[in-house]
Order: sequence, then C-alpha cells, then structure tokens
Amino acid sequence: MTSFARRTLMATGLAGLAAHGAQAQAFPNRSVRVIVPFPPAGAADVITRLLSEALSRELGQTLVIENRTGSGGRIGTEAAVRSTPDGYTMLMGSQATNSINPELYRDSSFDPARDLVPVAPVGGVGSIIYVRNSLEVRTLQDLLALARRRPGELTYGSAGNGGASHLSMALLESMAGIRMTHVPYRGTAPATSDLLAGRIDAMSDPITTALPHVMAGAVRALALTTPQRFPALPNLPTVAEAGVPGYESVSYYGFFAPAAVPAEPLARLRAACAAAIADPAVARQLEEQGIVRLGLNPEQFAAYVAADRARWGRVIRDANITVN
Repeated sequence: MTSFARRTLMATGLAGLAAHGAQAQAFPNRSVRVIVPFPPAGAADVITRLLSEALSRELGQTLVIENRTGSGGRIGTEAAVRSTPDGYTMLMGSQATNSINPELYRDSSFDPARDLVPVAPVGGVGSIIYVRNSLEVRTLQDLLALARRRPGELTYGSAGNGGASHLSMALLESMAGIRMTHVPYRGTAPATSDLLAGRIDAMSDPITTALPHVMAGAVRALALTTPQRFPALPNLPTVAEAGVPGYESVSYYGFFAPAAVPAEPLARLRAACAAAIADPAVARQLEEQGIVRLGLNPEQFAAYVAADRARWGRVIRDANITVN
C-alpha cells in the first residue's frame, strides 16, 4: 500500500470514528420510554397518549408508553426512580404519585421530591362528583342532605385507598360535615362499573374519564371539583357554588425524570415536552378533556408540587387515612 493510500485510509477511518462519536453522543438516538404508573384508559394514560405523537415528533424518536401499575402508582414511580438516569426514561407523574403517596407511605425507600426532577407540567384536571341514576338525589345539596340523614349508609368508590379520588371525597366529607362509606377499587374502571351496576352510590372521577359517562347519561353529575365551571358542561356547578364554599380538588399531571439525569438530556426533554404541550392541536385536545395548563416553568412546578403535597398531607392526617 502506498503512503498516500495509507494516509487516505487513516483519514477516512478517523472521520468515521468522529461521526460515530457525534452520533453516539446525540440525544436522543433511540426510543424514549414514559412510565405511566396507572392502568390503561385512566387519566394519566389518556393524557400521555394524547401527547405521544407530538412528543415523538419533537424528540425525533419513538415514544414507548409503559403502563407499570400497582400500589396506587408506587410501583411505576419506583421503576422510574430506579431507572438509569440517562434521559431515556420519564414518568407521567401526578398528584397521586408525587403529593399523596409520599404522605401515605412515610416508610418508603424513595421520595419523589428528592429522587425525581420536574421536566414539564402538563396541566391540572378536576373531577366530576356523580351518582348512580337510581339514587334519589338531583343536586349536590340533595346528596349532602341524604348523607346527613343516613350517616355512613351511602357509599362512594375510588381508584384506590388514599388515592386522589378517595381524598377528593374525604375532603368533601370533612368540609360538608357528612359521613359516607369509602369502597376502594383497583383503578377507576372497576369502580365506575360497580356504580353503573348500582352497587355503589357515588364517586369523584377525573373529567377526563368521567365525561363520556356523563354525556351519555349513564350517571348523574352533581358538581365539579374545580374552581371554575367546565365549558362542555356549562350548567354543572362547582362544589363551592353548590354549597361548600372554599372546596377545590384539582389533580396535576406532568413529566418527571430521575434526579441524576445529566443537564443536556434534561434540557432537551424539557424543550421537547414544552413544545409538544404547546402544540395547538394537542392544546385543543387537552382542553376538551378538561385539562387546564398550569403555565409554570420546571422550578415553579416543583414549588407547586411541594405546596400541593403539604395540603393533602394535612387532609390525610385530619381524616386519619392509612394504607395497609
């Protein structure tokens, strides 16, 4: 081989190595996983899938959604915490995973505030308090009056003991001075099924999953847990308007990553998530699902989560809510 040929081959090889190195360092260069710690068709799952196409486009990679369920969201949350902090795993976190569970499970080996970092808030979604159609009530005041006449007899379902749907009703009990019997389920779907079958009387369900049942007339909506009315249901009052002043229960959802993720991948994830959430088509779909954008940057979102955790921690302690 001539000296010129050797030099040419070496230059070509070095250029190839440099190109390979640049490609290996580019983020992301493979699919990104989002762990949803709740079952399919729940609010967290619906929100993640609404965002998936736009987020995949922004990242330039396939978005893999993994439903890792169990223990009220703790199993999926821990999976995200224990994942390699390289930017290729995110968690669709929520009020349940980042505010409520840490207050319920004080002996947990992980703490979302310490072990996760906010990537981007998606928004807040309220719930609809509804009852089975055969229950002899038409308004929230009717329900409260019936509960006062028959303390402990009326039942309400939830997606799990200590979850957001449970605490939403526990807060109503506390503020309205009533007592009902809580029936926990493993997810929203089985609770709703039992309500539709007349086995339980009431529940508080996120607008995202409650709206189809309300619009179909399968349940009787009584009030919204949000501070404002929902445009798709303009005649449905808020709980505060319906006679419990100061009541509000809004669950937030947002992307989180392991706390040790490097700055460059974190910045890339934050930019991609923010762009996907702001996409006009996505924003319209989220709004139709009753999801209100929070308008917070990651640092403000962290403060919002901390304040929400403190609030629900007080509700948990005041109601003496425990988990097995």
